[in-house]
Amino acid sequence: MNKAYGTALAGLLLMGTALAGCGGGSSRPGEGEAANAGKSAEPKPPVTLTLFNGQVMPVDLEATGVLESLKAKHPHITLNVINRGKGSDYPDLIANGTLPDIIFESASFTTSRVMANGFHYDMQELAKKHRFDLAALEPNVLAQTQAQNSESKLYGLPFTMNKYALFYNKDVFDRFGVAYPKDGMSWDETYELAKKTTRSDGGTTFQGFTATPNNMMLNNQLSIGPLHPKEDKATINTDGWKLLYANLRRFFELPNASLVSPGDFSKGTIAMMVNAHPSIVGAAKANPQLNWDVVSVPSLKERPNVGFKPATLALFVTQTSKHKDEAFEVVSHMLSEEVQLILAKNGAGTPLKNETVKKATGRDVPEWAGKNVNALYFYPDAPPTEPRAAHLTDVGVDFGTSFASMIKDNVDENTALRIFEEQVNQAIEAAKAAKAK
Repeated sequence: MNKAYGTALAGLLLMGTALAGCGGGSSRPGEGEAANAGKSAEPKPPVTLTLFNGQVMPVDLEATGVLESLKAKHPHITLNVINRGKGSDYPDLIANGTLPDIIFESASFTTSRVMANGFHYDMQELAKKHRFDLAALEPNVLAQTQAQNSESKLYGLPFTMNKYALFYNKDVFDRFGVAYPKDGMSWDETYELAKKTTRSDGGTTFQGFTATPNNMMLNNQLSIGPLHPKEDKATINTDGWKLLYANLRRFFELPNASLVSPGDFSKGTIAMMVNAHPSIVGAAKANPQLNWDVVSVPSLKERPNVGFKPATLALFVTQTSKHKDEAFEVVSHMLSEEVQLILAKNGAGTPLKNETVKKATGRDVPEWAGKNVNALYFYPDAPPTEPRAAHLTDVGVDFGTSFASMIKDNVDENTALRIFEEQVNQAIEAAKAAKAK
């Protein structure tokens, strides 16, 4: 499994957006469980559950009102939250015997963190027992979460997500008399806008477009992966990756263009950036005068009307939990429309089909006021990459250095990808050798 989603996903926590679950439309997750609860005449015995937040940023479910909502729904459950930190990571929990009932973790870390530490548990039977409606989730979002393990088991349920979009600075477009971007543009149309807004003017260099190449590749719209699904080797020097490299490199080869960080968007000299949606709140806070708006991500003509692969945070009921039913009740409530609406209003992306929840995104975040929030859900998410067989070697793949070297050294895509594939294959062999010792 690839390990590069986590940093971007943790941005939701960094921005202070509420992070919790998903509910859905007329067929709601947890609806059956609620009906069963209503039939019970006897009060349920009290139970304390531990939720471990595996992300690097702390999560405060009390401040968001999620714990209050949970207590109203399930008064017998007390939820103890442990945030990841020094002395409180997976090995520490195991060593201390503090085994969590629920884990909050990036879905892309299912193999390397949840499964590697023995916490994975297939929740399929729990979902059936509690009549959790999986159909209320966006199918590709659920599929992406399940694809993080080789057998596509229901180890985690998608909880919240980062949505990619194209953000633009109106002042730069106004300065050069260029029409604003619009929803539904292609990458070619976006490139034409970048050509018109990448220039030096009045002693200031303006960049027409920027993005994080590594995120663009790992979340790519072609749904291709860098590692072979059946063999211990890289699959990087291919036509699909060449297309993706060529599509993105042209933006950074325009006169006056350079590889600048999307973090520089707040400076007011970048016309457009493709990035995960929490990033814009940080930019707007850093520069309150930033005159921005947002449209859908550009689409590839080779794969029209498709967004990026989902970048998802998930909830996992652990196999070590002695209270799996109660833990799933918590997960189900976290994924209810009630809780998800709270989170959406605070800026979290939702994995639900529910249009009401989607349209509420950012409603309580001042920086999102009056913005084209529908752009975040303009296209369906790309389907997941084929899962890799469980026996294969897992190595991290970071396209950032390879892409930057291609631009700096002015080499062609074939050469850049051939070199990178060789490097990843060497990493696989090194990892296999280390494991064999």
